[in-house]
Amino acid sequence: MELIAIKKGKILHVQAVGRLDASWSDYFTDTFLGYIRNGDHQLVINAAEIHFLSSAGIRSLVRIHKELMKLKGRLQIINANEFVISTLQMTGFGMWLTTSVIQADDESSHEIDKAEKLPENCYALPVTKPMTLKKNENWVPWKKIDPEHITHLHFPSGTFGLGIGSPVSTEAFENLLFGDYLAVCGNVVYQRPEEKSKPDYLLKLENFVPDLYAIQSLYAEGEMSHLLRFTPNEDGTPVRLSGLVKQTFSVISASQIVFVILAEIDGLVGAHLIQSPTKIEESELPTGLKMRDWLSFSGERIHAKEQALVVGIASNSFNINDSTSNQSPSSMSGLSLHAHTAVFPYQPLQNGQINLEEQVQKFLNGPPPKALLHLIEDNRPGNGLGESSFIRGAIWFAPVKPEEAKQ
Repeated sequence: MELIAIKKGKILHVQAVGRLDASWSDYFTDTFLGYIRNGDHQLVINAAEIHFLSSAGIRSLVRIHKELMKLKGRLQIINANEFVISTLQMTGFGMWLTTSVIQADDESSHEIDKAEKLPENCYALPVTKPMTLKKNENWVPWKKIDPEHITHLHFPSGTFGLGIGSPVSTEAFENLLFGDYLAVCGNVVYQRPEEKSKPDYLLKLENFVPDLYAIQSLYAEGEMSHLLRFTPNEDGTPVRLSGLVKQTFSVISASQIVFVILAEIDGLVGAHLIQSPTKIEESELPTGLKMRDWLSFSGERIHAKEQALVVGIASNSFNINDSTSNQSPSSMSGLSLHAHTAVFPYQPLQNGQINLEEQVQKFLNGPPPKALLHLIEDNRPGNGLGESSFIRGAIWFAPVKPEEAKQ
């Protein structure tokens, strides 16, 4: 079978030539799932030269249809011959057939605030509660932890955060395991500080509100003001984290922002704690620590083709934290950011304007997270890994109230 794809506006037209049977159904399915992964959710199959359609071929079409329905997309079949028309109608799938292509809805016509001159694929969101930011920098790496350094944080809906924390438990202080975490829309993902452990998570359910003990935290509360959808750069290269954050500052006038990213990963560069700071002894201070005994670094760019859920704080005028452990300096002059990411198996995102909380719940109620990382930039000369980058996705962001940013 031969598949010839031509993009016309927002619709991808695919001319199929040959037999859609068991011999070709896997190829057909994989190719169309690739179109969907690349952001084409309005698909039209020109079936004029499909000479045979078997049950295996119908199963392939059903799978493609189901994937598109999850993303509010559409599958249409045009120019089908009598055999294909009869087969689809008798098997109950005649709804895909059409004599003229139904055009894609204009995703932006009613969703973008025209009063704002926003870039293409950027959406202004209604805000009733501006974003505020609180910091806990009581613990200074790598000093011994004092119980007074701990802050008890609760994460109801509308809160975002990242830092170093431990799930609340009845264990004694010295047995608490402080590791990297992120919080988004009332949910928490926590990385147990062990080298090969998988992340754990606390989800908001009914009246349950996740909480943590934190020794370092950035805690934001409020509503996102904008959504920006992004795809690979014009030259086909992936989008770097710092470049994406810089785009947000070009949209809104702010010195500091809170952001959340859901995106397909090109490659991540990061680290996470593999020992709890509660194990630090006075005798080891301040230079006795070997960093690799406490942190696991990615030795290469990792988790390509999977999905990232990133929570971060970025500043274009001053440091987010005085602590170097919490700051990931960008190669872009004047930009600093601190971001944690949870990694999930890939799931495509619907095009256009999408709701942050709905998307977060979709991922957190699916397959469990595979990893959690503090994102860093490896700018070593010659063999540095650079910074994390993404293929396509969405970034929600909001300015931090100026009076809060100055604290």
